[in-house]
Amino acid sequence: MKTLHRRLAGLYTITTASILLLVMSAFLLSSVRENHNAQLEHFQVVWNSLTSRFLTSSTVSHGFLSQTEANYQMVIHIEENGTPLLFQGSWQPPTDRQTLIRLAEDQAAAQGVSLDQAPISSTTAATSLMTLEGQHRDSYYAMILVLAAKNGVKSICAISYIPPVRESLRGTFLYLCVLALFGIACLGLISWKFVGWSLKPVEESRQKQARFIAAASHELRSPLAVLRSAAAALRTDPKEKDALLSVIDSECVRMSRLIDDMLLLASADAKTWSLQMQAVDMDTLLIDLFESFAPACRQKDITLNLDLPETSLPQIPGDPQRIRQLLLALLDNAKNHTPGGRSITIRSRSNPQRQILAIQILDEGCGIPDQDKPHVFDRFYQADASRSDKHHFGLGLSIVKELVQLHRGTITLSDSGAGGACFTVELPLQSR
Repeated sequence: MKTLHRRLAGLYTITTASILLLVMSAFLLSSVRENHNAQLEHFQVVWNSLTSRFLTSSTVSHGFLSQTEANYQMVIHIEENGTPLLFQGSWQPPTDRQTLIRLAEDQAAAQGVSLDQAPISSTTAATSLMTLEGQHRDSYYAMILVLAAKNGVKSICAISYIPPVRESLRGTFLYLCVLALFGIACLGLISWKFVGWSLKPVEESRQKQARFIAAASHELRSPLAVLRSAAAALRTDPKEKDALLSVIDSECVRMSRLIDDMLLLASADAKTWSLQMQAVDMDTLLIDLFESFAPACRQKDITLNLDLPETSLPQIPGDPQRIRQLLLALLDNAKNHTPGGRSITIRSRSNPQRQILAIQILDEGCGIPDQDKPHVFDRFYQADASRSDKHHFGLGLSIVKELVQLHRGTITLSDSGAGGACFTVELPLQSR
């Protein structure tokens, strides 16, 4: 189970971490796209500011150009009649400035924009957005504007550096890496706890099954030992044939009863135990039960009482044979623990407000200790481990509980007023 726990926790962590990494990758791609769009938008804003100043002012100060280059990592080149402005630049890109300017001019010429000729059809001519590749795998946005002036032609070329993705997203990437490591660690811890919580019912079921098998094996071992002993005695002492055959028959009946009880519980566990549901007349059922069980009580000098209300009990949905079976098991349990000269009472009342019918089996036996009450419905549980009654295996009350639950009811144990035990079965008046 521990190996399964580790494997499932690992699988859950890996699967969830993979999904997390895919989401982070998608987020990074989205961030790259947004960053690209932001850089492009930023360049357009700076370009519009430059061209507006270039078109409206006769001169552009070196201070303004230096500040713009330094602040925005740009190369700004202005020419008048083919003569560059006496401005050396304040920012040095990875690729030589002049190389970048020539690349921009070549692309402009390819678009039909010449820095040496004034526009023919308009006072200005501008290139579309251009992308330049430098000598060191560095990239740039570039645009050129040509203006027809009184003295000839003026042009402005703006080249904006595009930071590499790893550089622009370095902070985001580091943040996501730390977040991913923390998330995977948390996922590992959560998956371990979650898998452990999920496997808890499986482990409990496995342990319950193991205890059931061990207890059943123990209970079967005793009659088998008796059968083997009787068979051996039959070979050596044929004169005791009748007595030994009686012992063998009794032990076979005992084993048959045990196997039948185990099969019933196995059917309940497998959810294959079906009920023949119908409207059950509880007055008739309880009276028949009383009349059929009274002789067994009289043989033990026990008084069996039936306490019913003056008005008829309501019918309930259920399987009459199964209801009779569970009540007989409770009566048999009460008879086995009630000494002679005392009484057992069958009592039934309906509660219309709660929509239930309550049936109580009360005895005047020795009662059940408080420490044993939580376990009386456990399989193979016997409060008195040293008792000599070998015809009961601690399955009767387990079967009763299963039958009650199949009817969507409840069963509880309390002390009776006479010092014995009181089992209360509550069955719904309507189907749930």
